[in-house]
Amino acid sequence: MTTEKLTNSYGDTERIRRDNMRRHLRKTEVRVQVERRGVTQTARGVLHRSAGRANRSSTLTKVKGHLVDGGRSLVAFVCGLLLVSVYALTALFLQKQPLWFCSYTAIIMAALAAFGLGLSAGVRANIMVMLPSLCSAHGRRFFLFLFASVLLSGPLTNTMENMERAAASLLCGAELAANQTQELMQRSATPLFSLDKIKKIGSNAHAVAGRVQNFIHTLTNGVRHVARTLRNVLHFLVDIGEVCNAKLGSPYRKCRAVFAEARADCSYLLGEFNFLCDIVDSFLPLCSIAHAGELFCTVPVYIADHLRKRLAAPTVAAFERLKEEFDFTISASVSFDLDANSSRSLQQVSQDILEEVSSDLHLFQRLSEPLTYAGLLLLAISFLRAVRYRRRYLTELDFDNVYISAQFEELDHQVTLEGGASVLPITCREAKIYIPPLSFKLTAEERRAGLMGMASVLRHLVMGCLVVALDFLVFWVLDQVHHQVKGDVMARAPVTVAVQVNGSGYASDIFRDLVASFNILQGGNITVISRRCLLEPSEPDYGSCFILGFLLGLCLLLSLSGAFMGRCRRLVCALFHPIREQVSHTSTSIHLFIPVS
Repeated sequence: MTTEKLTNSYGDTERIRRDNMRRHLRKTEVRVQVERRGVTQTARGVLHRSAGRANRSSTLTKVKGHLVDGGRSLVAFVCGLLLVSVYALTALFLQKQPLWFCSYTAIIMAALAAFGLGLSAGVRANIMVMLPSLCSAHGRRFFLFLFASVLLSGPLTNTMENMERAAASLLCGAELAANQTQELMQRSATPLFSLDKIKKIGSNAHAVAGRVQNFIHTLTNGVRHVARTLRNVLHFLVDIGEVCNAKLGSPYRKCRAVFAEARADCSYLLGEFNFLCDIVDSFLPLCSIAHAGELFCTVPVYIADHLRKRLAAPTVAAFERLKEEFDFTISASVSFDLDANSSRSLQQVSQDILEEVSSDLHLFQRLSEPLTYAGLLLLAISFLRAVRYRRRYLTELDFDNVYISAQFEELDHQVTLEGGASVLPITCREAKIYIPPLSFKLTAEERRAGLMGMASVLRHLVMGCLVVALDFLVFWVLDQVHHQVKGDVMARAPVTVAVQVNGSGYASDIFRDLVASFNILQGGNITVISRRCLLEPSEPDYGSCFILGFLLGLCLLLSLSGAFMGRCRRLVCALFHPIREQVSHTSTSIHLFIPVS
């Protein structure tokens, strides 16, 4: 009931004020004092202006009012253009939005904001209410959004760029190593391409070896016949020597046996005079005359030994070597598949891998593209919140009506002078709810909002520090690689396997050459990191880091002063609607007075 009465009184007050202004313009009350015969008389009257003078005065007033309104509209128009320019520069340089998008949005927003501020008092009031909200908690969220946009377009984008360059460098090295490996494989596989011919040669050699082996068998049989004949001759010569030695050696043995028997009989018969028997020993060399016949026995023995050493053994060894040269078995089983030609080159495969890596890295960027339009959305939400705040201010007397301003104190003083009850000073319990708008004292809700804002800023600070540290860490690692790797890094075989083919002959030489061809793979060097593939890392943008720090500092300042800036919305509304502010003060006085009464 009280709210309805106050609303009606607000309408009546506006109507009475307009009527008084009209009356003041139309007529003027004049008082004239006349003194006659010591008596002073006062004459009252209404002075009506002439039509011409009144018309000239009203025309000048209208022209002056139009000029003031035009100047106010022009200033508001320029302010609208200035605000849109600030937004366009922020979107272009901080958020790194496309130029065409910034141009289109700037033109549309300039038309709406500039003409709205210049031609509509309601739009002007709504935008003036929106500006303090951009410096409060809602503005902190907007600046945190700008912080996230700069973080994405600056350090995070630079990190992904360095990762792409590192991936490109690794793919370049892999491609170079693969090309060198393919070249080595082709070089090592060259002898294997002739295996079919080698197998044919081996089969022909096997057939030739069979024929040669038959010839060797025939030749061996002939040689065996000759050998048997030679053996018989050798046996004959050996037997002749032995028989000769046996026969011709008997006189010598018999002579010595006779002398030995004579010496024994002499020693037996003479007894102590056996020294006389030494005379018999002096005739013992006469038996050597019997060795003269044995000289004829050494001739066949010498001939037999000479034939055995010079003819038989070399002949048998030569035939054995000849037999071994043609006595072999060839068994080769080779499974080799080398695809030197491919439908796609290694360059194309590397490009496909690099595109996949780039697509994975840019996935997060594509997901963050809607943030480009989030700035406009936040501004639209801020404007709608300002419109809603002003509408509630005009329609709800109790909305955000907790401020004890100087006007309220003046109204309370007038009520006191007229004999009414004063509501000031307020009690301690009321002081927790009603506060001066310019006071540094914060309510419980304002303190809670400030602490939550500081926690949000600290959370974004930690996230930003991690991303910036990652950017600098990746750049430092890649920069160290770039400075340290001055030459090519070669990869060699860690273990060298030696395959040895034992044996001699033509087939052994063939397989020994085949095995030696695989040493190319072990002796070849593969270039893992080449100077041609060395990357140039992208240096972090120090300007972006400064902007990130500035935005975080601004957000922290808004968290601390957001409550005071939020109170400015009430002051702006009071500036545009002073009569409504008086009604709100009256409502506040009633709410404070009711508990007292």
